[in-house]
Parts: sequence; C-alpha cells; structure tokens
Amino acid sequence: MVKLLLQFVKAERTGNWELHLSSVSAMVPHFFAMDRPNYACWLPVYIMDMRQLATKHPQVHQEFANGYHAVSRSGKPFAQVWTDMALEQTINADSKSKGGIIGISQNPGALDRWFLTSHERASVTTALKKMFTQEHDHVDIHKEAGAKRVARDEGDVQKLVSCFTTELMANPFTQESESLVNFATGVVLPNDSADVLIRSTEKGREQMNTFVESRLNTNQVSFWDPISKLEVKTFESTTRKIQVKAVNDKLVTVGADRELFGRLLIAANVRQINLKEVFSYELSPVPFSLAYQDGSLRKTNKSTLAALLESKGNVCPRLEPFPRYTIHLIDGMALVQVLKSVGSSTFGELASKYFKAITSLANCKEVHIVFDQYWDASIKAGERARRGSLPNASLEVKIHGPSTPVPKQWGKYIPNL
Repeated sequence: MVKLLLQFVKAERTGNWELHLSSVSAMVPHFFAMDRPNYACWLPVYIMDMRQLATKHPQVHQEFANGYHAVSRSGKPFAQVWTDMALEQTINADSKSKGGIIGISQNPGALDRWFLTSHERASVTTALKKMFTQEHDHVDIHKEAGAKRVARDEGDVQKLVSCFTTELMANPFTQESESLVNFATGVVLPNDSADVLIRSTEKGREQMNTFVESRLNTNQVSFWDPISKLEVKTFESTTRKIQVKAVNDKLVTVGADRELFGRLLIAANVRQINLKEVFSYELSPVPFSLAYQDGSLRKTNKSTLAALLESKGNVCPRLEPFPRYTIHLIDGMALVQVLKSVGSSTFGELASKYFKAITSLANCKEVHIVFDQYWDASIKAGERARRGSLPNASLEVKIHGPSTPVPKQWGKYIPNL
C-alpha cells in the first residue's frame, strides 16, 4: 500500500497520466475493503470516463497525456501538484480576507458581495505578489532537496531509528512473530481479526468486481442502492473505550476519536461551552501522555533518566571497603541477564553455578537478592504482559527437579521469571 501511495504521488508530481489512472485503479479495492462508500462508488465511474477520453474527447486526452492534468507553478522538476491543491494555493488563498465570512454569514447581501468579488480580490493579490516578488528564470533545485530539508529529514529518520534501538518501539524488521503486532504499543491483533485484515484487499477486489458488473456494466442492481459493509477490524478495534453517563442518564461509549477536536469546536459555536475549562482535561478516554489508546501504560526510555541522574551528581563506581558488618544487595534480574545460562545443561547445574557466583563475594556477612515485582497498574506489569502476549515470544518450562534440562532458547524463557 505504501508503494501504491508513492506511485500516486509520483504520477501527479511528474504529470504521468497513465500512472495516475493505474494507481487510482489499484486503490479502489482498498476503499471497498475499508467501507468508504463514496470513493468506492464513484472512482470506478471516474476511471471508466477517463478511459473513454481518447475516443470521446481526444484533445483533452492529449493534453492530459502531455502532463497537463496536474499543475506546475514553478517549472521545477517533480513539482507538479493536484489541481485542487493548486486552486487552494492560488485563487482561494489570494481571495481570502481577514476573518472570511465570519460575522456576515447571516447577511445575504454582504455574503453575495463577498463571493462575487472573490476573483477580483484574487487578481489584485496576485498582481501585488508578482510586482514585489523577484522572478527567477532558471530552474532551481527542488525544495525537498535543499540542505535544510535534507538535514531535517535525516534527523527525523534518526529519531525513528532511535525508537527501535532503545526498544521504545518494537523493531518491525526483526520481529519473528507471524501475528500482526502494533510496533508502537506491542498490541497483538487477534488471529481471527488479523486473518480478515490480511485478506481484506482480496475481499474488496471481489466486491468491486461485483459492483462494476451488477451496477455499471448491467442494471441488475441500482447504482444508488447501499453497498454492504465488510466491517474489517483493524488495530482501532483494540482501542480502549469507556462508558460515561449522559444528561438523560443513558450510558454512552466514548473512544479515542481523532475528530473529537473538530466536533468540539462545532459544538462550541452552537452552545455556550467554556473551551478553556474543557481543554484543562484530556480529550480522550485515557491520558495519552501516560497511556496508549488501548489503556496500557506508555513505556519510556529508562537510560535517558539514568543519564540525567548521573549528570546531576557524582557517582562513585565502587564503594570503599567498610570494616563493620556489611550486607551485599544484588539485582536479581541484572544478575540473570549477565550470567544467563552460564553453559549449564540442567537446572541443578545452573543453580550450583549461580550459588557459587553469589557466595564468592568477599567482605560481606549477608547477601540479599532482590528480584523485580510487578505491581498492578504499573509500567513494568504492562510491559511484562505485553511481551508475554506476543506469540512465540515466551517459553514456559516446568522444573521437576535438578535434572530438568535448561531450555536452549534462553531469551524466550526469561520473560517467565
């Protein structure tokens, strides 16, 4: 799908008409699969009409084939844009006035004058820009190839790579799991939903072929009849939802909605809502600064905190010997990560080697080993549960005695400690 989007952008940037039609045609099954009825209905009609331009309107087809279906404002290579974008960047942008139609929407006369004079305002603004802007006849480098833009893009790439190297996110290129995993949160999509999602493009193509055959090629079904939805579940189905009580005492389910801000602004214009008070709370079921959409606590980079604490004080690499009664504290999980299986073949041998390593400490009377504790509603417990939920990510071994063999896949056994 990423390659398809890149091809679509390339078709517009280079004015390639055939690539435009082929990329748009390849998008149609996805719109059927994701239940987007407007695009699913009208894109096949658009493609059929455009394919008939060569016979019905050959001059228009020739202009499009020459690259004029997209607009080039600068003459630079790979810089053409969509016609609606060019319209927004030129006429619509130049015809805008301060405040727009705010304050005159209820005055029909003023509203008519504003719309009827929009082209005149645009021409005046365009003329002023042309008068006071230095024109360049030569073709300069593309904006995205400039030194500042390249440096910024490289910085963004390094930030993304650091998310994988610091394990803030799961590296999708090293995951051996066959399940669909959200590499940002680590949430695993259920197998039944994952299977449907993987086959969604195929299902969408089947529905597209049926739509074209029954509604466009023939009149078996009316074009205006509703299209049945496939209701493919994505990772959005794992988003945490909460129930709140409305004014009429009905329970309403609220989920993380990216359109919530826009809806709130529309409601604020109609009702008397104090936005300052509203914005003092999270506009989501869970605070995104602390948790992901599914409600699990957000994991942070502990090494960054450790470096900050070390920079604020003098850290002694080793304590001086103390002549009195001393106790040695050992981080149990750190010891396991360092020693690992120490080449042991059985758990009895493993216990002996660990015991020898612990009791070999000198100048102490006692040794205390402290292992991790996983409190409910904690980051450690959430991360442990996430890792344990990954398919084939953990290995459980029942130790029956000293002769129980140590698993060779030590990395998969550690999450169960």
